Amino acid sequence: MSEPHSARFRLSGPDCSLGLDGSLVCFTDLAEAETAVRTGIFGDIVAGSVPFDPHTASPSFYIGRRTPCTAPTEPAWTVDFQPDLDFNDAAIAEYLRLLDHVLPRLRAHSGLDKVVVARSERYSYTGPFDPERMYDRIAALYPGVHSYFVEHQDTPGVYTMGASPELFLRKRGDRIAMTPLAGTVPRDPGRPVAEDAERARAELFTDKYLIEHRHLVDFMVEGLAPLCAELEYPGEPELVAAPGVWHLGTPIVGRLLDPRLPVADLVATLHPSPAVCGVPQAEALRLITEYESARNYYGGLVGWLDSAGDCQFYMALRGLELDTRARHLTLRAGGGVVADSQVDIEFAETSAKLATMRRVLGAADELAVR
Repeated sequence: MSEPHSARFRLSGPDCSLGLDGSLVCFTDLAEAETAVRTGIFGDIVAGSVPFDPHTASPSFYIGRRTPCTAPTEPAWTVDFQPDLDFNDAAIAEYLRLLDHVLPRLRAHSGLDKVVVARSERYSYTGPFDPERMYDRIAALYPGVHSYFVEHQDTPGVYTMGASPELFLRKRGDRIAMTPLAGTVPRDPGRPVAEDAERARAELFTDKYLIEHRHLVDFMVEGLAPLCAELEYPGEPELVAAPGVWHLGTPIVGRLLDPRLPVADLVATLHPSPAVCGVPQAEALRLITEYESARNYYGGLVGWLDSAGDCQFYMALRGLELDTRARHLTLRAGGGVVADSQVDIEFAETSAKLATMRRVLGAADELAVR
């Protein structure tokens, strides 16, 4: 625990509106933060983020009093963002090198079944800039998903924000719920939505995507089964709409054996899941950390837990990292690579996901990411 610190957190969407401001007690360990908030001494809620890999970034959690967010409105936009061409070219090369490394291993049936390979883009800006105005723009552009905003404790002035389509974990008493997503195709803005949904369904309900999705569901179920008295999920996934893309998603609900089970234990059991890492987890994580630049909070978690032990966490996806000190921001997006993956299709998937935040910067049109 550290001394009170002026920090900010926002989470808003269809079923959540939460903000933390001002002088907040800070933690870099979720378990310690959970223990502290259950005393009720510092506040009634702890909120923040878990990085993708705790070896490359520290969790940032803040305890305070629950405050509803005001309804976001899209601000007038005068900031000019310029792509960093040298950085972006190098990032594409890094992405292709990792694909070249993992695809032969996946196809050789070496024991590696899936790796989530990501790439990044960087944009610079000049002049004064308010990070909260960017969050307001994200939340206004994407009201159908959950927008998030967290300041990093270990690097003040650096923020993670975005518009997450994926519920990682909701806990209410002894009941838990989640909707893991894996299997993605870009939307076709030239088609009516209903027609495009049928096209996406035909593409996604094939062996390549169903196998990729099954790896994720199996991982979550195997982790939860010893902790649950009941666990229910459908035999096949559903088609899930998100900005710019269609996903396969499987709703999972359960009843815990012990409703007092710490949320930190659930998070440790399930994160990082095959939605952002791979199968087997240890080998996929090794490849990602060896070949990719540090993901920091991309692919991590953002959310809250309260003094009653309830929680709501989302995947930190479709987002960006804003560094107000260096005056640049970095977007990152990835996709699950399996033996049947094709490089051009994987690259197109990352482009469709990056378009969610490119639109925020004015670098993609609304039609492309509806």
